[in-house]
Amino acid sequence: MKLRSEESEHWIQVDPESGLITHIGLNGDAGVAISAINAVIKVESNGSERRAPTGGIEYFDTEITQEIKSTGEPNQTSNRDGSVWKIPILIGEIPGALVYRFNNHGPAVSISLEFYQSHNLIRNTTYSLSFTLEQGDWKVNIPGNGIRGNLPIEKVTESIGISPLGGLRGSASLIHLENAKKTIAIWIDNDIEIPESLFVATGKNGADIQIKSNFGSDLSLVETIEVPLLSIDLTPIPWKRFPVVFDGWLRSRGITSPGVPPQWVAKSMIFEAQIGFSVFAQINKYSPYPTVKNLIDDLGRIKNLGFSCIQLMPKQPYPSYNVHDYRDIDTSYGEKKEIQRLVQEAHNLGIRVILDVLLHGVLDKEIIKIAADGVRSGPFRDLIESETEDSFSSDVKDWQNYLIAWSRHIIDFEPFWSEGSPKKTHLEDEHPDWFYRDSSGEVAGVYTKAFDSRNAEWQEYFTESMAYLVRELDIDGFRFDAPTYNDFYNWAPWARYRASASALACTGLFERMRPVFKELKSDFLFYTEPSGLSLRRSMDLNYNYDEQWLVTSLASKESQKPWGIQSAKDLAQWMKDRDSLLPHGSMTAHHIDSHDTFWWPTWGKKWRREQFGIDMVRNLTLIFATLPGPFMMFIGGEEGIEDLLPQISSLKSIKTWCDGLPEWWCDDATPPEVFGLSRSLDNDVISVLVNTSDAEISFAPDREIIDSSLIFCVGAECTIGKTMILPPHSGVVISHYRK
Repeated sequence: MKLRSEESEHWIQVDPESGLITHIGLNGDAGVAISAINAVIKVESNGSERRAPTGGIEYFDTEITQEIKSTGEPNQTSNRDGSVWKIPILIGEIPGALVYRFNNHGPAVSISLEFYQSHNLIRNTTYSLSFTLEQGDWKVNIPGNGIRGNLPIEKVTESIGISPLGGLRGSASLIHLENAKKTIAIWIDNDIEIPESLFVATGKNGADIQIKSNFGSDLSLVETIEVPLLSIDLTPIPWKRFPVVFDGWLRSRGITSPGVPPQWVAKSMIFEAQIGFSVFAQINKYSPYPTVKNLIDDLGRIKNLGFSCIQLMPKQPYPSYNVHDYRDIDTSYGEKKEIQRLVQEAHNLGIRVILDVLLHGVLDKEIIKIAADGVRSGPFRDLIESETEDSFSSDVKDWQNYLIAWSRHIIDFEPFWSEGSPKKTHLEDEHPDWFYRDSSGEVAGVYTKAFDSRNAEWQEYFTESMAYLVRELDIDGFRFDAPTYNDFYNWAPWARYRASASALACTGLFERMRPVFKELKSDFLFYTEPSGLSLRRSMDLNYNYDEQWLVTSLASKESQKPWGIQSAKDLAQWMKDRDSLLPHGSMTAHHIDSHDTFWWPTWGKKWRREQFGIDMVRNLTLIFATLPGPFMMFIGGEEGIEDLLPQISSLKSIKTWCDGLPEWWCDDATPPEVFGLSRSLDNDVISVLVNTSDAEISFAPDREIIDSSLIFCVGAECTIGKTMILPPHSGVVISHYRK
């Protein structure tokens, strides 16, 4: 059975028995790119709930079915956005429909699943597609994920996790396949939930995609509810020209960036400062600034290192990255008068101050005991003392390293969190609807009592609390920590119609907050941790979790995968591709050492210098600190590179570098071992070149370099000109011109 739209070049074919897609093609195209599709929908429903060992809610005794039966003829409707076909189905005994949209704007065909009112609780849905491709040499691009660009599909020999639109990593959640004549673009475009998706190549001419939607709903409370699955487009647009097309797709879905960050942000160097002490494996303490006064006394050194912004973490070890009371500055950050003095003295030196603030939940003794007991009886209890690496260097699908380190963290901090917390938070009784709950009415959380940022009253409370901090402290911005941390379902009565919509509710909150704080301070910074495209809508700046696997792959040959980056030039290509699919005007803060990369690895392997040696750290710093956007560093990361940081800061103050267009050195003339990035403004150019290898590199650039002059070198002296000579582990920053 073929479904068409008079306004679309695409057609799809569905199985008349199930309504599931079997083919997709273009009108008049004899050799279709996809010769067959096998689609499967699996629905998990009903059953019971309990707290998961590492927090959140897990389900058991659920019913799982993938039996799909069409119960009627397809029904077509049209509107200004295109043509819609609905096929009524039963999934087991659950009524619903498969929805196929032929879009006038954006991707050609979108597929979603509707559920109709019934007595069922939907716990999750999984949509799997197996594609058989026409014969040909297919290449795959999945920007923002753990795979290098323009990769022959047969080299993908393991599944690749695809970070979703609302994920931690800066992925567009897009898969682009092409051969000499055909292209296939597949977009996993759900930005209501945070789905888990996998791409698996099945040889040279096949691929599997699995999408676990993380959708949950009490269907007794709805008439109809829809789950976006994916969109497909076969319009023959090769990868090199696709980013312009994808920008239109984003705009059609309202996924845009404000694109007007404060002028001070792009050239800033952000210093992440910690007050108090952190504990690791119960015996190791890290205490760079025991008190706020110690940080104030260090402002001159911070300024001389080139840092222009301080990001102040919550006080350690209590409340750490949890909520005590937003307005209790003394407990949350340090003595209020001292914080005010810190901000004033920093401002006097031309240094901005932003606060790290939390959304995910409040601490009390009840929830801390529950969380710690869960670790002690959970699957990682016997692994807590095992070695762990940087959790963000692994594939997005691989969580074991993080969960081991997280479990250790809970046990390390338990006595300090318990000592500082009330027996029970007063907010639970005063505002019961502010919290996640399971179906029995018990408050849920990971290791805090989880706030649901979807709740309108809580949004008002949070906004007013943040405004109080601005007025009292005269700070210059917020870095919102882990706003999507509560990535599980809220089964509270008011939320259970779409219990899964709470994790990404922060996006709407931030969009409403932004004008409030821009009114308070026009150059106020909105900055958050996740860099998924949904989190770019209201932010001036996002984090770079997605780049940490690049750090490890470049610095450690042993960690490289056949499908990952193999060289510095691969890294440049990956950056170019990732950035090309971000909403126009997006900005990313880059780091190699942050509190996140520091906290999770085993003691003795926490700093990049401990992992890879200081020569590689100097290379990595020159690369990541000169990427478009600001550079950030956790206190202590500066050891061994104190001479380099002021030079980078000076570079960021040069107009050509700050305002120039980026040009990535990905051409054939650039050796694989060399990272190259230029910024050009009119005919003025500044270029950064880094040799990350153990050998001297000599090459002739495939571009004009006229009247070049040295800005600074890293490592041994480099030779610049028509022939570039870069000694091992060296870098150079040059100013030059083009005709």
